[in-house]
This record gives sequence, C-alpha cells and structure tokens, in this order.
Amino acid sequence: MNKRVSGHGLRGALLGSWLLLTMVGAPAMGQQAATEATTPEAAAVKICSSCHGMQLVTDTPRDWDAWHDTVQKMIDRGARGTPDEFDLVMDFLFQNVTPIDVNHADQGSLMGILHTSQQTADAIIVRRTARPFKDLADLESVPGLDKTLLEGKKRMIFFQ
Repeated sequence: MNKRVSGHGLRGALLGSWLLLTMVGAPAMGQQAATEATTPEAAAVKICSSCHGMQLVTDTPRDWDAWHDTVQKMIDRGARGTPDEFDLVMDFLFQNVTPIDVNHADQGSLMGILHTSQQTADAIIVRRTARPFKDLADLESVPGLDKTLLEGKKRMIFFQ
C-alpha cells in the first residue's frame, strides 16, 4: 500500500519543525539574544572588532573629542551595541588610546589615562606647578605611578 503525505500534512510538519528549531535556539522571554559587554575592554572588542581588528584602534591614539566623533561615525555606519556598551567603549578609548600632556592635563584626565589615584594625580599637578616634567623618567619619580603601565603608554605621554 502506497501512503502519500498530503500537502497540508507536509506543510504542517515543516512548519512544526521550523518552530521547534527556532524555539530551541531562541533566548527565553526577557533574556538578551547576545551577552552584553560589562567592561570597557569587552565592549571595545565586541563592538569595534566586529568590523576591524583591535590593532587599528590601538594604533591610532586620539583625544576625547576625536574618539567621540569616531564612535559616532561607527554608529552611523551600523555598529551595534547598547548605549551602555558605547559608553564603555568610550571609557576604553579614553583610558587606553588617548594621548596626554602631563604638564597640562586636568586631574580627571591624569587619573583616567594614567590609571592612577586622585592623590597621585594631585601630586603630579603639585610637582609640575613647581617644575614641569621633562620626560618619562622624570614622571616615574612620582610615587604611586605604575611604571610598567607608563612604559606601555609612553608613545601617548607628552611633556609640553
């Protein structure tokens, strides 16, 4: 005996299979489809490297305003992320890929870019008021600064 599956039965089976597959891969109600980045580095890697390598980012230091314009252009071109993730990207860029003139930067910039405490930033300001810093070795004499971090950022630290 030859059994045929009717057109409706086949369509129903295919629809049921499709629904089952989409439900298995779908997030539960109230869950996000993708994990939201929660640290500056994770947000930068997630958003920036979806279009280009992170080396492009780290090889092009810019000031805050230029980074803001760059991130806005990324958004305009389709970069995807939550507002919180884009704030984290800006934090990453400011803290890691922003040049600083140690002899003229404000306290907040010193703290953010040099990854230092308020007390150490204040010590930098007091010292430069009396005698401007002339080079990295001079800056490293300030207690509380991470010399390894300064060495890694030396191409972005200026003394004007």
